Amino acid sequence: EAYKKDDNPKKINLGVGAYRDDNGKPFVLPSVRKAEDKIRSKNMDKEYSPISGHAEFCKHSISLALGNDLDVLENGMTATVQALSGTGSLSVGAFFLQRFFPGNKELYLPTPTWGNHAPVFKLAGLPLKFYRYYDPQTCGLDFNGLMEDLSVSNFPL
Repeated sequence: EAYKKDDNPKKINLGVGAYRDDNGKPFVLPSVRKAEDKIRSKNMDKEYSPISGHAEFCKHSISLALGNDLDVLENGMTATVQALSGTGSLSVGAFFLQRFFPGNKELYLPTPTWGNHAPVFKLAGLPLKFYRYYDPQTCGLDFNGLMEDLSVSNFPL
């Protein structure tokens, strides 16, 4: 809402997580253009991936996230699924936690956070708490607020 009200012609909307050009139009990264050209040159189809995602993509994603030389990867002790977008991934994770995680399901989200985070987790039935980290006066870290909100005394054992 603050972005919409601001009449500065040089304003930049950082809330959507997308790149824009000088005219406010979506900017497609050169790497994405190159990948599209590669797909076209190989005459690849646009078939749906399996429900859990493209197996090679999942394999490389978990290696990227955790590293290559881990016993959990070598012994098949991980499960990886591909989801559409960050919101889709959060939804899959939230419903997985709600259904299958036996422990404390209370989640801590930073304040501020993306506008879709709290509703996704609330829809999955997960209890939320919030912690401060941003100081709007300095545009920096609210160290005292962060330490207070995430102190050991605030976590039930």
